[in-house]
Amino acid sequence: MTQKTSNSDTVKVNILKPFGPRILHAKLPKKTIRMLNEECDIILKSKSKNKEDFNHDLLRQVTSDAFQIDMREKPTLRDFALGLGDLTKCLVDEYQKEKNPNYVNDNTSQFYMHNAWFVRSFKSDYLPVHLHTSGQFSCVLYLKVPEDITEADNKNTQGYIDFIYGSANTVTRGNRTFMPVVGDLYIFPSFLFHTAYPFFGKGERRSLSANFSLQVQKGTSSA
Repeated sequence: MTQKTSNSDTVKVNILKPFGPRILHAKLPKKTIRMLNEECDIILKSKSKNKEDFNHDLLRQVTSDAFQIDMREKPTLRDFALGLGDLTKCLVDEYQKEKNPNYVNDNTSQFYMHNAWFVRSFKSDYLPVHLHTSGQFSCVLYLKVPEDITEADNKNTQGYIDFIYGSANTVTRGNRTFMPVVGDLYIFPSFLFHTAYPFFGKGERRSLSANFSLQVQKGTSSA
């Protein structure tokens, strides 16, 4: 399916259902990726990286370079945040339609961005299993990916993200891995555990993550 965002971008959307929590996967336009990379490079050149208010227990376990950004700073960043809100509404609506085929969303939702940050990972960097504690939803968007990170086989998941929920059992899976690809966006419930495996080649794995919420103002929905 396709979804039009507030900044007039049309993106292809696929709702993934590997386990209980739903994950939205979307491919964002090249111009969005270029803009965000430029913003990250500007911050790096200015040496104004802000690590305040981070989960320091998590950051102490990684060597990745992580720093916050303010999505209110520039119109392009605000537009990107609004696009995240549109896609998250799409995720929620699709879940409601699964429960009730007659569901019609007559509600309006207010989007709140709690925080956002860039993560720059290099050889041997990783993120331990963790969840996010701010907001209802989180996301990861890949901006740069090393050439050595390739399609997985039974022995190779270096650099991949792994979402974990419950435990594996008969006809039940407890995790789902995805290879990072530039432009790939994943939106998921903030309580969903996940980890990023290390990679061992040259290059930078750069991503943007954010925590956000939808506050629904109830209307006359038939759900």
